[in-house]
Amino acid sequence: MSRAGGVLAVAVALLAVAAAGIAHWREKGVSRVQRGWRVASAKGCFTCHGPGGIRGMADPGHGLDEIPPFSGGLVTMYARTEEEIREWILDGLPRRVRADPEQMKLRANAAIRMPAWRERLSAGETDDLVAYVKALAEFETPPEGPASEGHEVAVRLGCFNCHGPQGRGSMPNPRSLKGYIPSWDGSDFRDLARDDGEVREWVLDGRTRRLHDSALARFFLDRQAIQMPAYRGHLAPAEVDRLVDYVSWVRAHP
Repeated sequence: MSRAGGVLAVAVALLAVAAAGIAHWREKGVSRVQRGWRVASAKGCFTCHGPGGIRGMADPGHGLDEIPPFSGGLVTMYARTEEEIREWILDGLPRRVRADPEQMKLRANAAIRMPAWRERLSAGETDDLVAYVKALAEFETPPEGPASEGHEVAVRLGCFNCHGPQGRGSMPNPRSLKGYIPSWDGSDFRDLARDDGEVREWVLDGRTRRLHDSALARFFLDRQAIQMPAYRGHLAPAEVDRLVDYVSWVRAHP
């Protein structure tokens, strides 16, 4: 190989290493819930549970007549705990249902049966899928009070359309710094909002003064495809406070 060819080969190798490093840096902040959505999509979960897991479908012969969506609170009719969600995924039925003759009778003539994914999913994929189902099902919610009221405000405003279930998603955002909208419970969020005051600035102004005053941060904020809306003048002060309370609850319950 010529000297020029050797230099070129080294340059290509360095570029490949740099590209891999950037890809890893961007990927490591993607939330468990978003990774769970990827698993569900790749493994065909949405074939029966509907697009995104929000529709479900009929199941003739089943005593309850349907395959439930992950959303809408129906999951709690089938799984009482996080461990039971995991057993549904891994074994097709939780142990509690298998041990109950009446529950098994309901399912005896079902046309469609839940497949067992044990040995087909890695431990990490299973954890991510459980996280996605829990978030979409609102399996855990804040107790009645300020955070719960903030959740209601977030639902009304459509915050979860961009921020994912319960604010725990990492939805794609082309041309942003990392290519996604950071989850409220993720490691990226503390770089964007260092305290409640900055969360409030995001809600009211669509960005914080600190990031706006940084030329590099402002460059990415201005070029990203999906812009955070500014709600100043559209929300009462108490509504903003309740949203901050809800984000704090999410961060305290990753």
